[in-house]
Amino acid sequence: MRGGRSALKHAVLFLVSWMAHWGNELVAAAPPGQSPPLFRQKTGWYDYSAYTDCRGQPEPAQYDGGILKYSNSDDPTGYKTTETGVLSPAFVVYDLNKTTMYTFSGWIKLEGSSSALITARLAPDNSGTRCIGTVLARSDCWSFLKGGFVLDWPTQTSVIFFQNADRTPMKITVASGSLQPFSTDQWSMHQKDTIRKRRKRMATIHVADPHGTRVVGATVSVQQTAKDFPFGSAIASTILGNDAYQKWFVDRFNAAVFEDELKWYSTEPASGLLRFDVPDQMLAFVRSHRVMVRGHNIFWENQEATPRWVKGLSPEDLRSAVNTRIQSLMTRYRGEFAHWDVNNEMLHYNFYEQRLGPNATADFFSVAQDADPLATLFMNEYNVVETCDDGSSTVDAYVARLKDLRVGGAVLEGIGLEGHFSKPNIPYMRAVLDKLATLNLPIWFTEIDINNKFDAQTQAVYLEQVLREAYAHPAVSGVMLWTALHQSGCYQMCLTDWNLNNLPVGDVVDRLLQEWQTGQATGASDAHGAYSFSGYLGEYVVTVNSGNTSTQSTFSLSPGDETRHITVQI
Repeated sequence: MRGGRSALKHAVLFLVSWMAHWGNELVAAAPPGQSPPLFRQKTGWYDYSAYTDCRGQPEPAQYDGGILKYSNSDDPTGYKTTETGVLSPAFVVYDLNKTTMYTFSGWIKLEGSSSALITARLAPDNSGTRCIGTVLARSDCWSFLKGGFVLDWPTQTSVIFFQNADRTPMKITVASGSLQPFSTDQWSMHQKDTIRKRRKRMATIHVADPHGTRVVGATVSVQQTAKDFPFGSAIASTILGNDAYQKWFVDRFNAAVFEDELKWYSTEPASGLLRFDVPDQMLAFVRSHRVMVRGHNIFWENQEATPRWVKGLSPEDLRSAVNTRIQSLMTRYRGEFAHWDVNNEMLHYNFYEQRLGPNATADFFSVAQDADPLATLFMNEYNVVETCDDGSSTVDAYVARLKDLRVGGAVLEGIGLEGHFSKPNIPYMRAVLDKLATLNLPIWFTEIDINNKFDAQTQAVYLEQVLREAYAHPAVSGVMLWTALHQSGCYQMCLTDWNLNNLPVGDVVDRLLQEWQTGQATGASDAHGAYSFSGYLGEYVVTVNSGNTSTQSTFSLSPGDETRHITVQI
Protein backbone atom coordinates (compact mmCIF):
# COMPACT_ATOMS: atom_id res chain seq x y z
CA MET A 1 0.00 0.00 0.00
CA ARG A 2 3.06 2.33 0.04
CA GLY A 3 2.43 3.38 -3.56
CA GLY A 4 -1.19 4.09 -2.66
CA ARG A 5 -0.20 6.17 0.37
CA SER A 6 2.22 8.16 -1.79
CA ALA A 7 -0.52 8.82 -4.36
CA LEU A 8 -2.85 9.80 -1.51
CA LYS A 9 -0.31 12.32 -0.29
CA HIS A 10 -0.13 13.94 -3.72
CA ALA A 11 -3.92 13.93 -4.07
CA VAL A 12 -4.38 15.55 -0.65
CA LEU A 13 -1.66 18.10 -1.39
CA PHE A 14 -3.54 18.98 -4.59
CA LEU A 15 -6.76 19.38 -2.61
CA VAL A 16 -5.08 21.47 0.08
CA SER A 17 -3.54 23.70 -2.59
CA TRP A 18 -6.91 24.15 -4.28
CA MET A 19 -8.60 25.00 -0.96
CA ALA A 20 -5.90 27.48 -0.04
CA HIS A 21 -6.28 29.17 -3.41
CA TRP A 22 -10.05 29.47 -3.31
CA GLY A 23 -10.51 29.98 0.43
CA ASN A 24 -13.22 27.36 0.89
CA GLU A 25 -13.80 25.36 4.04
CA LEU A 26 -15.38 21.93 3.78
CA VAL A 27 -16.55 19.70 6.60
CA ALA A 28 -15.83 16.01 6.73
CA ALA A 29 -18.50 13.48 7.53
CA ALA A 30 -16.28 11.52 9.93
CA PRO A 31 -16.42 12.37 13.65
CA PRO A 32 -13.20 13.84 15.08
CA GLY A 33 -10.50 11.40 16.02
CA GLN A 34 -11.82 8.64 13.80
CA SER A 35 -10.11 7.23 10.76
CA PRO A 36 -10.92 8.30 7.19
CA PRO A 37 -13.37 6.27 5.10
CA LEU A 38 -12.42 2.66 4.57
CA PHE A 39 -12.66 0.94 1.21
CA ARG A 40 -15.16 -1.81 1.85
CA GLN A 41 -17.21 -3.58 -0.80
CA LYS A 42 -20.98 -3.74 -0.31
CA THR A 43 -23.49 -5.28 -2.67
CA GLY A 44 -27.19 -4.82 -3.27
CA TRP A 45 -29.83 -3.58 -5.62
CA TYR A 46 -29.67 -0.10 -7.04
CA ASP A 47 -31.55 2.51 -5.00
CA TYR A 48 -33.60 4.72 -7.34
CA SER A 49 -34.69 7.03 -4.53
CA ALA A 50 -33.80 10.72 -4.74
CA TYR A 51 -34.92 14.06 -3.33
CA THR A 52 -35.37 17.52 -4.84
CA ASP A 53 -36.85 19.21 -1.77
CA CYS A 54 -34.61 20.84 0.83
CA ARG A 55 -34.95 19.13 4.25
CA GLY A 56 -34.43 20.05 7.85
CA GLN A 57 -32.31 16.97 8.45
CA PRO A 58 -30.40 14.73 6.04
CA GLU A 59 -31.67 11.24 5.31
CA PRO A 60 -29.43 8.28 6.22
CA ALA A 61 -26.74 7.42 3.71
CA GLN A 62 -27.79 5.23 0.81
CA TYR A 63 -26.32 1.70 0.98
CA ASP A 64 -25.13 2.50 4.54
CA GLY A 65 -22.47 4.63 2.91
CA GLY A 66 -21.33 1.87 0.56
CA ILE A 67 -17.54 1.89 0.52
CA LEU A 68 -17.51 5.21 2.40
CA LYS A 69 -17.83 3.37 5.70
CA TYR A 70 -16.34 4.84 8.86
CA SER A 71 -14.64 2.61 11.38
CA ASN A 72 -16.09 2.79 14.90
CA SER A 73 -19.09 4.83 13.70
CA ASP A 74 -22.69 3.72 14.00
CA ASP A 75 -24.03 7.13 12.95
CA PRO A 76 -26.05 6.70 9.71
CA THR A 77 -25.53 10.35 8.76
CA GLY A 78 -22.04 11.00 10.06
CA TYR A 79 -22.15 14.80 9.83
CA LYS A 80 -22.47 15.91 13.44
CA THR A 81 -19.04 17.45 13.74
CA THR A 82 -17.70 20.72 12.49
CA GLU A 83 -14.41 21.25 10.82
CA THR A 84 -11.68 18.88 12.00
CA GLY A 85 -8.70 20.17 10.06
CA VAL A 86 -7.47 20.56 6.53
CA LEU A 87 -7.68 16.86 5.69
CA SER A 88 -11.27 16.56 6.84
CA PRO A 89 -13.05 17.68 3.63
CA ALA A 90 -12.25 14.77 1.38
CA PHE A 91 -13.52 11.26 0.99
CA VAL A 92 -10.44 9.15 0.26
CA VAL A 93 -10.96 5.78 -1.40
CA TYR A 94 -8.50 3.15 -2.57
CA ASP A 95 -8.34 0.74 -5.47
CA LEU A 96 -11.25 1.87 -7.61
CA ASN A 97 -11.80 -0.41 -10.58
CA LYS A 98 -12.03 0.19 -14.29
CA THR A 99 -15.56 -0.18 -15.80
CA THR A 100 -17.23 -0.46 -12.37
CA MET A 101 -20.35 1.72 -12.11
CA TYR A 102 -20.00 3.96 -9.04
CA THR A 103 -23.03 5.83 -7.73
CA PHE A 104 -22.33 8.70 -5.33
CA SER A 105 -24.71 10.62 -3.06
CA GLY A 106 -24.74 12.87 -0.03
CA TRP A 107 -26.52 15.76 1.67
CA ILE A 108 -25.05 19.25 1.49
CA LYS A 109 -25.50 22.37 3.62
CA LEU A 110 -23.79 25.77 3.44
CA GLU A 111 -22.55 28.48 5.75
CA GLY A 112 -21.48 31.86 4.45
CA SER A 113 -23.95 32.01 1.55
CA SER A 114 -27.71 31.58 1.29
CA SER A 115 -27.38 29.32 -1.76
CA ALA A 116 -24.76 28.11 -4.21
CA LEU A 117 -24.13 25.52 -6.89
CA ILE A 118 -21.91 22.85 -5.35
CA THR A 119 -20.02 20.34 -7.47
CA ALA A 120 -18.73 16.99 -6.27
CA ARG A 121 -15.44 16.25 -7.99
CA LEU A 122 -13.28 13.15 -8.26
CA ALA A 123 -9.47 13.36 -8.32
CA PRO A 124 -8.22 9.89 -9.34
CA ASP A 125 -4.52 9.27 -8.65
CA ASN A 126 -3.85 13.02 -8.82
CA SER A 127 -4.50 12.97 -12.59
CA GLY A 128 -6.86 15.91 -12.89
CA THR A 129 -10.44 16.12 -11.66
CA ARG A 130 -13.86 15.37 -13.05
CA CYS A 131 -17.36 16.40 -12.05
CA ILE A 132 -19.44 13.52 -10.65
CA GLY A 133 -22.50 15.38 -9.35
CA THR A 134 -24.01 18.79 -8.59
CA VAL A 135 -26.55 20.28 -6.22
CA LEU A 136 -28.06 23.71 -5.60
CA ALA A 137 -27.35 23.85 -1.86
CA ARG A 138 -28.70 26.24 0.77
CA SER A 139 -27.79 27.46 4.23
CA ASP A 140 -31.18 26.86 5.87
CA CYS A 141 -31.65 23.19 4.99
CA TRP A 142 -30.02 20.06 3.54
CA SER A 143 -29.96 19.41 -0.22
CA PHE A 144 -29.47 16.01 -1.84
CA LEU A 145 -26.65 15.47 -4.32
CA LYS A 146 -26.71 12.35 -6.47
CA GLY A 147 -24.29 11.46 -9.23
CA GLY A 148 -21.77 8.86 -10.28
CA PHE A 149 -18.90 7.91 -12.52
CA VAL A 150 -17.05 5.18 -14.40
CA LEU A 151 -13.27 5.05 -14.63
CA ASP A 152 -11.31 4.26 -17.80
CA TRP A 153 -8.46 2.84 -15.77
CA PRO A 154 -8.04 1.44 -12.23
CA THR A 155 -6.79 3.83 -9.55
CA GLN A 156 -4.86 3.27 -6.35
CA THR A 157 -6.04 6.36 -4.50
CA SER A 158 -8.86 8.76 -5.33
CA VAL A 159 -10.21 11.83 -3.55
CA ILE A 160 -13.80 13.08 -3.71
CA PHE A 161 -14.14 16.72 -2.75
CA PHE A 162 -16.69 19.52 -3.08
CA GLN A 163 -16.32 22.78 -4.97
CA ASN A 164 -18.36 25.95 -4.96
CA ALA A 165 -19.06 26.81 -8.62
CA ASP A 166 -18.48 30.56 -8.23
CA ARG A 167 -15.62 29.94 -5.78
CA THR A 168 -16.61 32.52 -3.18
CA PRO A 169 -15.53 31.66 0.40
CA MET A 170 -18.01 29.53 2.30
CA LYS A 171 -18.24 26.46 4.49
CA ILE A 172 -19.67 23.31 2.90
CA THR A 173 -20.98 20.60 5.20
CA VAL A 174 -21.46 17.10 3.84
CA ALA A 175 -23.60 14.43 5.48
CA SER A 176 -24.62 10.86 4.67
CA GLY A 177 -21.99 10.42 1.99
CA SER A 178 -22.25 7.20 0.00
CA LEU A 179 -20.21 5.60 -2.78
CA GLN A 180 -21.63 2.32 -4.02
CA PRO A 181 -19.94 0.19 -6.70
CA PHE A 182 -21.83 -2.02 -9.12
CA SER A 183 -20.24 -4.40 -11.59
CA THR A 184 -21.33 -4.13 -15.22
CA ASP A 185 -23.20 -7.41 -14.75
CA GLN A 186 -25.05 -6.04 -11.73
CA TRP A 187 -25.92 -2.85 -13.60
CA SER A 188 -27.24 -4.85 -16.54
CA MET A 189 -29.22 -7.06 -14.15
CA HIS A 190 -30.89 -3.96 -12.67
CA GLN A 191 -31.79 -2.77 -16.16
CA LYS A 192 -33.30 -6.13 -17.08
CA ASP A 193 -35.26 -6.31 -13.84
CA THR A 194 -36.74 -2.85 -14.42
CA ILE A 195 -37.63 -3.77 -18.00
CA ARG A 196 -39.37 -6.89 -16.74
CA LYS A 197 -41.39 -4.85 -14.24
CA ARG A 198 -42.12 -1.71 -16.29
CA ARG A 199 -41.96 -2.64 -19.97
CA LYS A 200 -43.43 -6.16 -19.84
CA ARG A 201 -46.37 -7.97 -18.31
CA MET A 202 -47.43 -11.55 -17.72
CA ALA A 203 -50.48 -12.73 -19.68
CA THR A 204 -52.54 -15.93 -19.65
CA ILE A 205 -54.65 -17.05 -22.59
CA HIS A 206 -57.61 -19.20 -21.48
CA VAL A 207 -59.02 -21.44 -24.21
CA ALA A 208 -62.61 -22.66 -23.84
CA ASP A 209 -65.36 -24.08 -26.02
CA PRO A 210 -68.81 -22.38 -26.39
CA HIS A 211 -69.99 -24.17 -23.24
CA GLY A 212 -67.12 -22.84 -21.17
CA THR A 213 -65.31 -26.16 -21.02
CA ARG A 214 -61.52 -25.93 -20.96
CA VAL A 215 -59.79 -26.92 -24.16
CA VAL A 216 -56.59 -28.81 -23.41
CA GLY A 217 -53.80 -29.15 -25.96
CA ALA A 218 -54.92 -26.32 -28.27
CA THR A 219 -52.11 -24.61 -30.17
CA VAL A 220 -51.83 -20.98 -29.06
CA SER A 221 -49.77 -18.51 -31.10
CA VAL A 222 -49.28 -14.91 -29.95
CA GLN A 223 -47.80 -12.16 -32.10
CA GLN A 224 -47.12 -8.54 -31.08
CA THR A 225 -48.47 -6.10 -33.66
CA ALA A 226 -47.70 -2.73 -32.02
CA LYS A 227 -45.48 -1.52 -29.22
CA ASP A 228 -46.65 0.57 -26.29
CA PHE A 229 -43.30 2.31 -25.64
CA PRO A 230 -42.72 5.21 -28.06
CA PHE A 231 -39.37 4.86 -29.81
CA GLY A 232 -38.78 7.12 -32.76
CA SER A 233 -36.60 9.48 -34.71
CA ALA A 234 -36.51 12.95 -36.17
CA ILE A 235 -37.50 13.23 -39.80
CA ALA A 236 -37.06 16.03 -42.32
CA SER A 237 -38.67 17.01 -45.61
CA THR A 238 -36.29 14.54 -47.26
CA ILE A 239 -38.74 11.78 -46.37
CA LEU A 240 -41.44 13.26 -48.62
CA GLY A 241 -41.72 11.40 -51.92
CA ASN A 242 -39.04 8.91 -50.85
CA ASP A 243 -40.93 5.61 -50.66
CA ALA A 244 -37.88 3.59 -49.63
CA TYR A 245 -37.08 5.95 -46.76
CA GLN A 246 -40.72 6.00 -45.66
CA LYS A 247 -40.90 2.20 -45.58
CA TRP A 248 -37.59 1.99 -43.72
CA PHE A 249 -38.91 4.46 -41.13
CA VAL A 250 -42.33 2.93 -40.44
CA ASP A 251 -40.84 -0.57 -40.28
CA ARG A 252 -38.88 0.56 -37.22
CA PHE A 253 -40.43 3.51 -35.43
CA ASN A 254 -43.77 4.38 -33.84
CA ALA A 255 -42.93 8.02 -33.06
CA ALA A 256 -41.55 10.98 -34.98
CA VAL A 257 -40.52 14.60 -34.58
CA PHE A 258 -39.90 17.15 -37.33
CA GLU A 259 -36.31 18.32 -37.32
CA ASP A 260 -36.74 21.96 -38.47
CA GLU A 261 -40.02 22.20 -40.38
CA LEU A 262 -42.15 23.53 -37.49
CA LYS A 263 -39.63 26.02 -36.14
CA TRP A 264 -40.61 29.66 -36.49
CA TYR A 265 -37.89 30.45 -39.03
CA SER A 266 -39.34 27.70 -41.26
CA THR A 267 -43.05 28.44 -40.96
CA GLU A 268 -42.78 32.25 -41.09
CA PRO A 269 -39.51 33.32 -42.75
CA ALA A 270 -40.91 36.84 -43.16
CA SER A 271 -43.57 38.64 -41.19
CA GLY A 272 -46.99 37.37 -42.26
CA LEU A 273 -45.54 34.91 -44.81
CA LEU A 274 -46.85 31.59 -43.44
CA ARG A 275 -45.55 28.36 -44.94
CA PHE A 276 -47.15 25.20 -43.62
CA ASP A 277 -47.18 23.12 -46.81
CA VAL A 278 -44.14 21.02 -45.87
CA PRO A 279 -45.15 20.21 -42.27
CA ASP A 280 -48.69 19.51 -43.55
CA GLN A 281 -47.30 16.85 -45.90
CA MET A 282 -45.05 15.39 -43.21
CA LEU A 283 -47.98 15.24 -40.82
CA ALA A 284 -50.08 13.43 -43.42
CA PHE A 285 -47.30 10.85 -43.78
CA VAL A 286 -47.01 10.07 -40.06
CA ARG A 287 -50.78 10.11 -39.60
CA SER A 288 -51.31 7.62 -42.40
CA HIS A 289 -48.96 5.17 -40.69
CA ARG A 290 -50.30 5.57 -37.12
CA VAL A 291 -47.07 7.19 -35.95
CA MET A 292 -47.40 9.58 -33.00
CA VAL A 293 -45.60 12.89 -33.49
CA ARG A 294 -44.09 15.51 -31.19
CA GLY A 295 -44.34 19.25 -31.93
CA HIS A 296 -40.90 20.86 -31.97
CA ASN A 297 -40.89 23.74 -31.25
CA ILE A 298 -43.04 26.80 -30.68
CA PHE A 299 -40.23 29.10 -29.54
CA TRP A 300 -36.47 28.79 -29.21
CA GLU A 301 -34.74 31.14 -26.77
CA ASN A 302 -31.50 31.03 -28.78
CA GLN A 303 -31.20 34.32 -30.65
CA GLU A 304 -29.34 32.59 -33.49
CA ALA A 305 -32.42 30.42 -34.10
CA THR A 306 -34.83 33.36 -34.07
CA PRO A 307 -36.24 34.61 -37.39
CA ARG A 308 -34.34 37.66 -38.60
CA TRP A 309 -37.44 39.80 -38.84
CA VAL A 310 -38.31 39.04 -35.20
CA LYS A 311 -34.97 40.21 -33.78
CA GLY A 312 -35.59 43.88 -34.45
CA LEU A 313 -39.15 44.11 -33.14
CA SER A 314 -40.05 46.41 -30.27
CA PRO A 315 -41.30 44.73 -27.09
CA GLU A 316 -44.89 45.59 -27.99
CA ASP A 317 -44.58 44.28 -31.55
CA LEU A 318 -42.72 41.21 -30.30
CA ARG A 319 -45.48 40.38 -27.84
CA SER A 320 -48.05 40.65 -30.63
CA ALA A 321 -45.91 38.49 -32.92
CA VAL A 322 -45.43 35.70 -30.37
CA ASN A 323 -49.14 35.57 -29.62
CA THR A 324 -49.89 35.35 -33.33
CA ARG A 325 -47.26 32.61 -33.66
CA ILE A 326 -48.85 30.48 -30.94
CA GLN A 327 -52.37 30.96 -32.22
CA SER A 328 -51.55 30.27 -35.89
CA LEU A 329 -49.51 27.17 -35.09
CA MET A 330 -51.65 25.65 -32.36
CA THR A 331 -54.98 26.40 -34.02
CA ARG A 332 -53.88 24.89 -37.30
CA TYR A 333 -52.59 21.72 -35.65
CA ARG A 334 -54.95 21.47 -32.70
CA GLY A 335 -55.10 17.84 -31.56
CA GLU A 336 -52.49 16.66 -34.09
CA PHE A 337 -49.30 16.74 -32.05
CA ALA A 338 -49.10 14.74 -28.83
CA HIS A 339 -46.44 17.05 -27.36
CA TRP A 340 -45.17 20.57 -27.83
CA ASP A 341 -41.75 21.87 -26.80
CA VAL A 342 -42.98 25.31 -25.84
CA ASN A 343 -39.82 27.35 -25.24
CA ASN A 344 -36.69 25.49 -26.25
CA GLU A 345 -33.44 25.64 -24.25
CA MET A 346 -34.46 28.41 -21.87
CA LEU A 347 -31.83 27.40 -19.31
CA HIS A 348 -29.12 28.45 -21.77
CA TYR A 349 -30.70 31.36 -23.65
CA ASN A 350 -33.14 34.19 -22.92
CA PHE A 351 -34.00 36.06 -26.14
CA TYR A 352 -37.72 36.33 -25.35
CA GLU A 353 -37.50 36.68 -21.59
CA GLN A 354 -34.91 39.42 -21.91
CA ARG A 355 -37.31 41.42 -24.07
CA LEU A 356 -40.71 40.43 -22.69
CA GLY A 357 -39.88 39.94 -19.03
CA PRO A 358 -39.36 36.96 -16.73
CA ASN A 359 -42.99 35.83 -17.05
CA ALA A 360 -42.81 35.44 -20.83
CA THR A 361 -42.35 31.66 -20.76
CA ALA A 362 -45.20 31.13 -18.31
CA ASP A 363 -47.40 33.19 -20.65
CA PHE A 364 -46.31 31.05 -23.62
CA PHE A 365 -47.37 27.91 -21.77
CA SER A 366 -50.72 29.37 -20.75
CA VAL A 367 -51.61 30.53 -24.26
CA ALA A 368 -50.48 27.21 -25.74
CA GLN A 369 -52.56 25.27 -23.22
CA ASP A 370 -55.65 27.29 -24.14
CA ALA A 371 -55.02 26.80 -27.85
CA ASP A 372 -54.52 23.00 -27.64
CA PRO A 373 -55.58 21.64 -24.23
CA LEU A 374 -55.00 18.00 -25.24
CA ALA A 375 -51.30 18.46 -26.04
CA THR A 376 -48.70 17.73 -23.35
CA LEU A 377 -46.47 20.78 -22.93
CA PHE A 378 -42.75 20.26 -22.36
CA MET A 379 -39.61 21.98 -21.29
CA ASN A 380 -36.76 20.81 -23.52
CA GLU A 381 -33.10 21.23 -22.64
CA TYR A 382 -29.60 19.94 -23.37
CA ASN A 383 -26.71 19.04 -21.06
CA VAL A 384 -28.94 18.00 -18.19
CA VAL A 385 -28.01 14.32 -18.45
CA GLU A 386 -25.21 14.55 -21.01
CA THR A 387 -22.61 16.19 -18.77
CA CYS A 388 -21.98 17.28 -15.21
CA ASP A 389 -19.96 20.34 -16.23
CA ASP A 390 -22.63 22.68 -17.61
CA GLY A 391 -23.61 24.96 -14.73
CA SER A 392 -26.52 26.43 -16.71
CA SER A 393 -28.45 23.17 -16.98
CA THR A 394 -27.84 21.16 -13.83
CA VAL A 395 -30.65 18.87 -12.76
CA ASP A 396 -31.52 21.21 -9.87
CA ALA A 397 -31.59 24.20 -12.22
CA TYR A 398 -34.05 22.30 -14.42
CA VAL A 399 -36.21 21.36 -11.43
CA ALA A 400 -36.14 24.90 -10.03
CA ARG A 401 -37.15 26.43 -13.36
CA LEU A 402 -39.94 23.92 -13.85
CA LYS A 403 -41.30 24.59 -10.36
CA ASP A 404 -41.10 28.36 -10.91
CA LEU A 405 -43.08 28.07 -14.13
CA ARG A 406 -45.77 26.01 -12.44
CA VAL A 407 -46.00 28.48 -9.58
CA GLY A 408 -46.42 31.16 -12.22
CA GLY A 409 -49.43 29.35 -13.65
CA ALA A 410 -47.83 27.38 -16.49
CA VAL A 411 -49.46 24.04 -17.28
CA LEU A 412 -46.19 22.16 -17.72
CA GLU A 413 -46.64 18.41 -17.98
CA GLY A 414 -43.48 16.95 -19.51
CA ILE A 415 -39.70 16.86 -19.03
CA GLY A 416 -37.71 16.92 -22.26
CA LEU A 417 -34.05 15.86 -22.24
CA GLU A 418 -32.33 16.34 -25.58
CA GLY A 419 -29.54 13.80 -25.09
CA HIS A 420 -26.77 15.09 -27.37
CA PHE A 421 -24.05 12.95 -25.83
CA SER A 422 -20.31 12.84 -26.15
CA LYS A 423 -18.92 10.02 -24.00
CA PRO A 424 -21.83 9.12 -21.70
CA ASN A 425 -21.47 8.85 -17.92
CA ILE A 426 -24.16 6.23 -17.33
CA PRO A 427 -24.24 6.30 -13.48
CA TYR A 428 -24.55 10.09 -13.60
CA MET A 429 -27.28 9.79 -16.24
CA ARG A 430 -29.27 7.44 -13.99
CA ALA A 431 -28.80 9.69 -10.96
CA VAL A 432 -30.17 12.71 -12.85
CA LEU A 433 -33.16 10.69 -14.00
CA ASP A 434 -33.75 9.63 -10.41
CA LYS A 435 -33.94 13.26 -9.28
CA LEU A 436 -36.19 14.29 -12.16
CA ALA A 437 -38.46 11.34 -11.43
CA THR A 438 -39.39 12.92 -8.09
CA LEU A 439 -41.52 15.43 -10.04
CA ASN A 440 -43.85 12.62 -11.22
CA LEU A 441 -43.96 13.93 -14.79
CA PRO A 442 -43.32 11.99 -18.01
CA ILE A 443 -39.66 12.12 -18.99
CA TRP A 444 -38.75 11.93 -22.67
CA PHE A 445 -35.41 11.77 -24.38
CA THR A 446 -36.16 14.04 -27.31
CA GLU A 447 -33.03 14.28 -29.48
CA ILE A 448 -30.57 11.46 -28.73
CA ASP A 449 -27.37 11.22 -30.72
CA ILE A 450 -23.64 10.71 -30.17
CA ASN A 451 -21.13 13.36 -31.20
CA ASN A 452 -19.49 12.69 -34.56
CA LYS A 453 -16.01 13.37 -33.18
CA PHE A 454 -16.03 9.65 -32.37
CA ASP A 455 -15.54 6.96 -34.99
CA ALA A 456 -18.54 4.94 -36.14
CA GLN A 457 -17.87 1.94 -33.90
CA THR A 458 -17.40 4.10 -30.80
CA GLN A 459 -20.61 5.97 -31.59
CA ALA A 460 -22.37 2.61 -31.69
CA VAL A 461 -20.97 1.51 -28.32
CA TYR A 462 -21.96 4.77 -26.64
CA LEU A 463 -25.41 4.84 -28.26
CA GLU A 464 -26.18 1.35 -26.98
CA GLN A 465 -25.19 2.37 -23.46
CA VAL A 466 -27.45 5.42 -23.58
CA LEU A 467 -30.44 3.62 -25.12
CA ARG A 468 -30.28 0.72 -22.68
CA GLU A 469 -30.19 3.09 -19.72
CA ALA A 470 -32.98 5.28 -21.08
CA TYR A 471 -35.27 2.37 -21.92
CA ALA A 472 -34.68 0.65 -18.59
CA HIS A 473 -35.23 3.65 -16.33
CA PRO A 474 -38.71 3.42 -14.75
CA ALA A 475 -39.38 7.17 -15.14
CA VAL A 476 -38.68 7.40 -18.88
CA SER A 477 -41.79 7.45 -21.08
CA GLY A 478 -40.31 7.71 -24.58
CA VAL A 479 -37.13 7.94 -26.65
CA MET A 480 -36.47 9.95 -29.81
CA LEU A 481 -33.30 9.86 -31.91
CA TRP A 482 -32.00 12.99 -33.62
CA THR A 483 -31.18 11.20 -36.87
CA ALA A 484 -33.15 12.87 -39.66
CA LEU A 485 -31.54 11.71 -42.90
CA HIS A 486 -30.19 14.14 -45.49
CA GLN A 487 -28.13 13.42 -48.57
CA SER A 488 -25.33 15.45 -46.97
CA GLY A 489 -25.57 13.46 -43.72
CA CYS A 490 -27.20 14.09 -40.34
CA TYR A 491 -26.79 16.55 -37.49
CA GLN A 492 -24.27 14.37 -35.61
CA MET A 493 -25.22 10.76 -36.24
CA CYS A 494 -26.90 8.86 -39.09
CA LEU A 495 -28.41 5.42 -38.70
CA THR A 496 -27.87 4.66 -42.40
CA ASP A 497 -26.19 6.09 -45.45
CA TRP A 498 -28.28 7.86 -48.08
CA ASN A 499 -29.02 4.49 -49.71
CA LEU A 500 -30.45 3.19 -46.40
CA ASN A 501 -27.59 0.79 -45.73
CA ASN A 502 -27.10 0.48 -41.98
CA LEU A 503 -24.19 2.17 -40.29
CA PRO A 504 -22.95 0.71 -36.96
CA VAL A 505 -25.39 2.81 -34.92
CA GLY A 506 -28.19 1.62 -37.19
CA ASP A 507 -27.25 -1.97 -36.38
CA VAL A 508 -27.50 -1.12 -32.67
CA VAL A 509 -30.97 0.38 -33.09
CA ASP A 510 -32.24 -2.56 -35.14
CA ARG A 511 -30.88 -5.05 -32.63
CA LEU A 512 -32.45 -3.27 -29.66
CA LEU A 513 -35.80 -2.84 -31.40
CA GLN A 514 -35.78 -6.58 -32.04
CA GLU A 515 -34.81 -7.30 -28.45
CA TRP A 516 -37.52 -5.04 -27.02
CA GLN A 517 -40.46 -6.74 -28.68
CA THR A 518 -42.23 -10.03 -28.18
CA GLY A 519 -41.29 -12.52 -30.83
CA GLN A 520 -43.93 -15.02 -31.83
CA ALA A 521 -44.83 -16.99 -28.71
CA THR A 522 -46.31 -20.41 -29.35
CA GLY A 523 -47.35 -23.25 -27.09
CA ALA A 524 -50.14 -25.62 -26.10
CA SER A 525 -52.88 -24.93 -23.61
CA ASP A 526 -52.19 -26.88 -20.42
CA ALA A 527 -54.42 -29.11 -18.29
CA HIS A 528 -56.33 -26.01 -17.22
CA GLY A 529 -56.80 -24.86 -20.81
CA ALA A 530 -54.33 -22.03 -20.31
CA TYR A 531 -51.17 -20.76 -21.99
CA SER A 532 -49.03 -18.12 -20.25
CA PHE A 533 -46.24 -15.88 -21.49
CA SER A 534 -44.38 -12.67 -20.63
CA GLY A 535 -44.76 -10.00 -23.29
CA TYR A 536 -43.70 -6.43 -23.95
CA LEU A 537 -46.48 -3.90 -23.53
CA GLY A 538 -48.49 -3.24 -26.67
CA GLU A 539 -51.06 -4.70 -29.05
CA TYR A 540 -51.31 -8.41 -29.86
CA VAL A 541 -53.11 -10.89 -32.05
CA VAL A 542 -53.64 -14.44 -30.75
CA THR A 543 -54.43 -17.41 -32.96
CA VAL A 544 -55.81 -20.62 -31.45
CA ASN A 545 -56.04 -23.95 -33.30
CA SER A 546 -57.75 -27.05 -31.99
CA GLY A 547 -58.50 -29.97 -34.27
CA ASN A 548 -59.99 -28.52 -37.46
CA THR A 549 -61.11 -25.33 -35.75
CA SER A 550 -59.19 -22.04 -35.71
CA THR A 551 -60.00 -18.63 -34.26
CA GLN A 552 -58.21 -15.32 -33.92
CA SER A 553 -58.57 -12.49 -31.45
CA THR A 554 -56.79 -9.30 -30.44
CA PHE A 555 -55.84 -7.93 -27.03
CA SER A 556 -53.51 -5.38 -25.47
CA LEU A 557 -50.95 -5.54 -22.70
CA SER A 558 -51.07 -2.24 -20.83
CA PRO A 559 -48.98 -1.34 -17.76
CA GLY A 560 -49.94 -3.28 -14.65
CA ASP A 561 -48.54 -5.53 -11.95
CA GLU A 562 -51.21 -8.20 -12.23
CA THR A 563 -51.32 -10.95 -14.82
CA ARG A 564 -53.52 -10.04 -17.77
CA HIS A 565 -56.15 -12.74 -18.43
CA ILE A 566 -57.67 -13.20 -21.91
CA THR A 567 -60.32 -15.77 -22.74
CA VAL A 568 -60.54 -17.11 -26.30
CA GLN A 569 -63.56 -19.14 -27.30
CA ILE A 570 -63.13 -21.84 -29.93
